[in-house]
Amino acid sequence: MLRVAGISNAMSKIENDPANQAPRAKARVIIVEDDERLRQYAIGALAAAEEIEVVGDAGNLATGLPLVDMMPDLALLDLGLPDGSGIGVIEAIRAKVPSCRVLVFTVFEDKASVLNTLKAGADGYILKDTTAEMVLAHVRATLAGETPISARAASHLLSLVRDEPVVEEAEPDAPHLSPRERELLEYLARGLSRKEAARIMNLSPYTVAEYVQGIYRKLQVKSRGEAVFEAIQAKLIRIDRD
Repeated sequence: MLRVAGISNAMSKIENDPANQAPRAKARVIIVEDDERLRQYAIGALAAAEEIEVVGDAGNLATGLPLVDMMPDLALLDLGLPDGSGIGVIEAIRAKVPSCRVLVFTVFEDKASVLNTLKAGADGYILKDTTAEMVLAHVRATLAGETPISARAASHLLSLVRDEPVVEEAEPDAPHLSPRERELLEYLARGLSRKEAARIMNLSPYTVAEYVQGIYRKLQVKSRGEAVFEAIQAKLIRIDRD
């Protein structure tokens, strides 16, 4: 019995030794950007991360759409493609790979572009003047479930709320969100991670995850960007509170 136990302990040590464990799968990323220089810039920025692999890149909508079939974990894409809008890629991703995260990398920062992109299901929105280090940081944050939004893009979300009359009541036909769900969604709309929101709200990450799933179900959406857009439109949340 002692010898068997010793063998068992030895086997346990072998199994728990990181050197003997199968390597974790890398996050699969596709990049759709028509500017060759910027595309290589983004590829180079992500090459610094051992846990990320760029599995495909394209310079237009026609060659970008087939990349969705590679089942990526994240798509880094431009909106202004020569043969169409990058929103077409977002829509294809939401239809074929709903778990894929989408980070828009663009020069557009007008209100319509920001809102249409979030409505289409983007998880983040950053501008092309972002440094390589921050591009990588934003990609990692998006993969972790956060919603990076550039300061100038976020200002458009705030202006949308400020342009509307101050109305505390939601639209009559709006889905019902509990006070805690609204509070959580407001934090997420401001760019906080789920972990940060959980700490502020004094909730466990598991409870926050359950709230998020409930919010998605009630709003009939599949991403944080869509949830924020629909909630603002229905006046369920405000993100300009002090």
